[in-house]
Amino acid sequence: MHSPSDCTILHVDADGFFAGVEQALNPALRGRPVVTGAERGIIAAASYEAKALGIKRGLQLHEAQALYPDLAVLPSDYETYSLYSQRLFSILRRFTPHVEEYSIDEAFADLQGCDKLLGCAQERVAEKLRDAVRTEMGLTVSVGISLTKTLAKLCSKFRKPDGQTVLRREHLPIMLRRTPIDKVWGIGPASAAKLLARGITTAHAFTLMEAASVIKLLHKPGYETWLELQGRQVFKLELNPKTEYASM
Repeated sequence: MHSPSDCTILHVDADGFFAGVEQALNPALRGRPVVTGAERGIIAAASYEAKALGIKRGLQLHEAQALYPDLAVLPSDYETYSLYSQRLFSILRRFTPHVEEYSIDEAFADLQGCDKLLGCAQERVAEKLRDAVRTEMGLTVSVGISLTKTLAKLCSKFRKPDGQTVLRREHLPIMLRRTPIDKVWGIGPASAAKLLARGITTAHAFTLMEAASVIKLLHKPGYETWLELQGRQVFKLELNPKTEYASM
């Protein structure tokens, strides 16, 4: 029997991070469609206001400006984004020392024992974290808390932007039934295609497969994701601070 206290893995994901930092630095940009990437002619990041207009990352700048001539276009300032990233992680470390800096705008953390230390439930930890980031940094973040890293990452995407979701064991089937298989962290396009070819369209259907079938089809990485989706923790937090990220 698992208690609610086994639901301790947190994932925090900054909302539209690069564009959000630019809006935090220049309040005149708040509420406006903002993109970064002027230096390359390709959009590196878009604010939620820009995304609402159909402007996405990877779009050519001239195409975006044709869609919306009043778009605020800025060069990417990675040095500043890195400083904001470190501020975000330092706020997270007020709640727990167990923090994995996953990327420049995402982190995992383990809240094991924090409910007793902080005197509040996981939902309240998520609220306090979001409030601190909003007040001190002028940014919004989305937070997911669950049994494993894979589930927590799924949860942080569920109520974006500026939302939070706590997923406990008894509610796993509900969340997994509404999660398309290609939206699961760790299931790439090739793996998703193999599963879809077998009629496996949701994360829940994937968890119902036999272990041997999963290993045969997707090998060890797929099997580990299969376990994580069932709430069986495989992926541990990498607690060493990062000095660089594979991708900005």
